Amino acid sequence: MNKIININKRKRILLLFLFVSLMLGSNVEAQNPELATAIVKVGKIWGGIVGNGDQATFDFRAGFFPNDFGILQYRGQQSDNYFGSGFRMGATGWLAPNDSLYTVGLFGPKNDFMPAGKVVVPLTSFIRYKYPEQIVNGNPVAIPMFTNYDPTKFTSGTYDQVVEVTSKNIIGVEVKRRVLAWSQTFNDNYVIVEVELTNVGVDKTNGSVYQDTLRNFHFGMSQGMANNYYSYGNNPAPPSNERPNYQYVWQNYYGARPGDSLRLFYFYGADDPGTPGDNMGAPALSQNGRLLNTNYTFYSILHASATPFTNIAQDVDDFLQPRVTYIGTETKIPSPEGGEDPYGSKNYWAMRGGYSDKFPRANIHPGTHHGVVNDELGVPDFSSFPAGVVQAVNSKNFSSFGPYNFPPNAKLRFVYAVGTAGIGEQTAKEVGEKWLAGTLTDPPNMPDPNTGWLPSNFAFPNGATEMDKKKARWISMGRDSVMLTAWRAKWNSDNNYEIPQSPPPPSHFSVTGYGDGVELKWKNAEAEALPNFAGYIIMRRISNMDTVFYNEVYSSDATDKADEHVYKDQTVVPGAQYYYYIQSKALIDANDSKADPTTRGKIIYSGRAYIPNVTFINPPRFSTDDMARIRIVPNPYNINDPLLKAYGYVDQRGINFFNLPQAVTIKIYTEHGDLVQTIEHNSPERAGSYTWDMISSSQQVINSGLYIAVFQKPNGEVAYHKFLVVR
Repeated sequence: MNKIININKRKRILLLFLFVSLMLGSNVEAQNPELATAIVKVGKIWGGIVGNGDQATFDFRAGFFPNDFGILQYRGQQSDNYFGSGFRMGATGWLAPNDSLYTVGLFGPKNDFMPAGKVVVPLTSFIRYKYPEQIVNGNPVAIPMFTNYDPTKFTSGTYDQVVEVTSKNIIGVEVKRRVLAWSQTFNDNYVIVEVELTNVGVDKTNGSVYQDTLRNFHFGMSQGMANNYYSYGNNPAPPSNERPNYQYVWQNYYGARPGDSLRLFYFYGADDPGTPGDNMGAPALSQNGRLLNTNYTFYSILHASATPFTNIAQDVDDFLQPRVTYIGTETKIPSPEGGEDPYGSKNYWAMRGGYSDKFPRANIHPGTHHGVVNDELGVPDFSSFPAGVVQAVNSKNFSSFGPYNFPPNAKLRFVYAVGTAGIGEQTAKEVGEKWLAGTLTDPPNMPDPNTGWLPSNFAFPNGATEMDKKKARWISMGRDSVMLTAWRAKWNSDNNYEIPQSPPPPSHFSVTGYGDGVELKWKNAEAEALPNFAGYIIMRRISNMDTVFYNEVYSSDATDKADEHVYKDQTVVPGAQYYYYIQSKALIDANDSKADPTTRGKIIYSGRAYIPNVTFINPPRFSTDDMARIRIVPNPYNINDPLLKAYGYVDQRGINFFNLPQAVTIKIYTEHGDLVQTIEHNSPERAGSYTWDMISSSQQVINSGLYIAVFQKPNGEVAYHKFLVVR
């Protein structure tokens, strides 16, 4: 909530009118820079940036398949810091543009004076690579670019997308935001946000500029999981009572205590305290127990200015920043007691450490203010802390930097990474299935034999069995992945974003079904010109079910260069539903000093998100002249057969004729001799199969019953086959 104090209603209305008139004017077009948005989706963190730094609504659930890429989709509705939204700034003794002196001013990106914010430098967004030209069975796959493709904008750094915008806060601070994203294999699960603050003063109503030192200046950010989505677990959609509630979270801040090597807030799925037993990880009992919510989300501070500066060479990091952290539902934060708050603002009291001091963590750095975290309270209910609520969309973690004396024309700089990590979708499926079957064993190399990677006093849900605890220990392994990801982001930042660059994706990719297999063609002259080019990999999956994962069908080395490549996949089931994607490979040199030590000598791939796989292919069967070999599959056709879904017959309406001649006329009759449909099969792809959608010539779905198929070649040869349909 944006708030200043000691201002009466009349003054608020007057100031609102003056500032809206002065800064936004009466022209609606003046608001466009404030409302402009940009989309980021080159890696595993997808979301949107708003010009004025406030909230918006983004939804990426449509238009990308498959769901096993582990995308975290930030919807933007809670003004969280995922892509540089919702920052707050506060200072004491604030002199407003109308020359009124206020005890404290505390503002977010929008406020009473600037209801739409104020953009100083309009938002821009550029991407290094574009989507390949994709063709499936001769039909172009239309995937419009979500941002501006311009490789000339990338003269330094190895990031694949950059978004920039500068807005102004009413307190007199310009906020320059720069969002960087990578598609590189080991660094595609986070984005880095750079924030540069400049004290430029505030516009007075007479048009002049007033500048003053902002005293006791605090900069704050927050993050929650409400209204966000992970991109797996929806096909088949679990029943409503098994879907994850992302608002149920354990939260922790690592960096508060001496010896902590990083600064990061992370959170992970908690058990529902109102439900008997254990549902940590959101197991879908109706789908063999696969776990739907094992990912961790985090933000990690990479740099925070120790003091304001005017020359970037003067800017040094203060590892103790943020000096204030706390968690809770903002409206539930307790009010300060008498004498605790000299400024009369509960939010500023919390921002400068009052709430954290009232409910502190133990053994923290001297001079810092870190409040309790809920997974170290030793209770099974994640909401059992002073500002905790079982379900609240504004339950978040908060970081506050300061206090600073922030003089005119000085700057402050903050850099942080936002990411997601965990045990992965395939491991989550295997763990959940073994948990449900009662065969799950503990993960290896646990630091604590009871809690795994969870805090040593972590309290398991009431009624949790030993098998439930093993499931929780597996989920807790994700904390190690979070730490590794945050460390890689820090390495990336410390090395000026010059980590090894992902190779470009193919410029052209086509998939065609023939009678003797699926033919894949691709071009990638740009990747093959790289000195560390290492070949290609082709991945394939059958059906669009979330429980099916991609497998490698082709892998090559650095010698695999050509103007156009051709590969035929002959290990397919005719008529089944297949998805393919291809990635170029590059080798990180074993002595590359800019690569982090865990990735040196390893293969990196072109970005997975560059081939969204929204279109499948049903490979046909090779043709044959022997009419006696014709088969109708499945026969009988049972609409409730689960095998149909497993092989991608998602509409449950398709019957296959296999081993056909290249040219043949198929006539379908009822058992009473009524003609239902005539099909002319003449395949230039040498296809010996045809899938009929069981629609009659009068555009009606056929009924259950016995049918007769008559096959006739151009030379007059005829064959008869019966099939049964059960609905």
